[in-house]
Amino acid sequence: HLANVLRNFAVDILHAGLEEGGYVEVRPAGVNKGVLAIHTIQNFHSIAPNKQVDFVLVLGDDHCDEPMLSVVRQIGRRVKTAKRGKTGLDPLPDLPSTITLVDVSSCDDHISPDLEVFTCTVGKKPSAAANYLHEVSEVEELLSSLVKVSTRNHKFFSSADLVSDFSSPAEIPTFTSKPPEKLDIGGFMGRSLSMPDMGFAARQQKDAEVSRNLNQYLGLDNNLGPLPDDEEEDDAFFF
Repeated sequence: HLANVLRNFAVDILHAGLEEGGYVEVRPAGVNKGVLAIHTIQNFHSIAPNKQVDFVLVLGDDHCDEPMLSVVRQIGRRVKTAKRGKTGLDPLPDLPSTITLVDVSSCDDHISPDLEVFTCTVGKKPSAAANYLHEVSEVEELLSSLVKVSTRNHKFFSSADLVSDFSSPAEIPTFTSKPPEKLDIGGFMGRSLSMPDMGFAARQQKDAEVSRNLNQYLGLDNNLGPLPDDEEEDDAFFF
């Protein structure tokens, strides 16, 4: 019925999504998601000046998405072909017959020579996509993983990252070997020592006097005489 009503208008009418209940798509004649993909890449500079597209991921689940999958896959193949030609590698095999060839050369100035392209359809079926996922839940899992990977950069810092945070070498702290600080809490207690500090402390204490007898070690008066032998005390008690 809709086709009869709109037959005098330059529009295309498509039926899709039959497995989910179906829907009708009415769009200007000659306009599809493939045309939109090319238009988006050509105008990428308007949202990212002085930058080129270096990563593309497209996913679709019905035949209305096939023009987009086909165009993006051909763009990615064009980049790979140019790279292989420069390195002397063998040409890529022909694309599947399910792909309708179109001219995507208008995108050349807007894509990076290191462009990475991933095309994916939902459900295993004939498609212009190079990959597939079984169901929508796997799409959600994929997108969630991409978010985690893209936001984890510099979440944890290495020593190299910390050094790079200083604007000049003069701001980088230096550590020299010096006597450890002493805390007077009931005696001498040194702070935690680094290896150079431990060596310094050992050199400072190498000439310390060694106790020659038990009295001297305990700090007793040498005139008190030697301590009694334990065995002699036992003998005096029992006999």
